[in-house]
Amino acid sequence: MKESDICHRIDLAYHLYKALGQVLLQDKKLQALLLQLDQNIEATKKEMLAIGVVKECADCAVNGDGPCCGKRIEYKYDRILLLINLLLGKSLPIKPQDPHSCYFLTNDGCLLRARHVICVNYLCQRLHKNIPHERLIQLQAIAGEELNTLFIVEEYIKKNIECFSETAGI
Repeated sequence: MKESDICHRIDLAYHLYKALGQVLLQDKKLQALLLQLDQNIEATKKEMLAIGVVKECADCAVNGDGPCCGKRIEYKYDRILLLINLLLGKSLPIKPQDPHSCYFLTNDGCLLRARHVICVNYLCQRLHKNIPHERLIQLQAIAGEELNTLFIVEEYIKKNIECFSETAGI
């Protein structure tokens, strides 16, 4: 796949957001789901910080093998997951910061709020070595809540996209 493929998906997400964003954000059930997703994402981030995952990943990116966020991981992202990021108030880039890494990776980390399961759930050998096993299990339980809510949000949007389109007059 080429960079233009992810650019096309980003364009599709922006098109959906422009056409349906207001209708989606006015849907009471989706509002509640997005709020729950945002809270679950925050809980995962908080736990990652508390147990040292953030520190380990930052050190590895600078002094180790480099970030796990390698080139082409962005191809896991479809228009719906990108749309969810727009609904959560994130902007999508027009080009990658580093052409040798994931399209969404910046010097400050991932710019996405809602991330693909592999980006949330991947635990490398360094993390297994340096963070106690029981803490990683706890992290995965918390991240599992995030991923479960994300799945529900994605399915809700996919299931209702025609209805939302009709409501928006598209």
